[in-house]
Amino acid sequence: MSELYIRVIPMDPQWQPTEEAAARAADYVAALFAGPGDHVESVKPVFYERTTLIDSGEYLEDVVCPRCAASIGVDWFWDLLIARNGGRRIGEPTIDELGVSVPCCGAALTLPELRFDGPVGFARFEVSAMNWTRHAWDLSDEELAAVGNILGHQVTQVPAHY
Repeated sequence: MSELYIRVIPMDPQWQPTEEAAARAADYVAALFAGPGDHVESVKPVFYERTTLIDSGEYLEDVVCPRCAASIGVDWFWDLLIARNGGRRIGEPTIDELGVSVPCCGAALTLPELRFDGPVGFARFEVSAMNWTRHAWDLSDEELAAVGNILGHQVTQVPAHY
């Protein structure tokens, strides 16, 4: 069975809200799926001990170097994450070091600087909405700003399909 997510994450990969703010943000996001014909299976705040890849599942198609515009490829990206996780291939990949040298031009970058064809983020916190339907596909800029105000930090979203 496939699953659909909207994963709302802070713009700063290291930042985490208070538990109270996280619960309020999850309640707000859940209320966004309360219109006629709207539905969400679950909405929950998720805290990670370490910086974690927030990927888009099947939506991720390529990784591109922002310096030379060369395609680096998804395989290179996954191999890097697996290596940084001690060969672990299951669960959410955690990333202690966001710095990277890209194979195309050797530029020293951070993982968030790479251009992803398909949304990707890095975070220690997310509000996860699972298996949802509603009139609009993504959360609007206004809805994201409201979540950011609740949390006290600017956020973005990563739609995902697994």
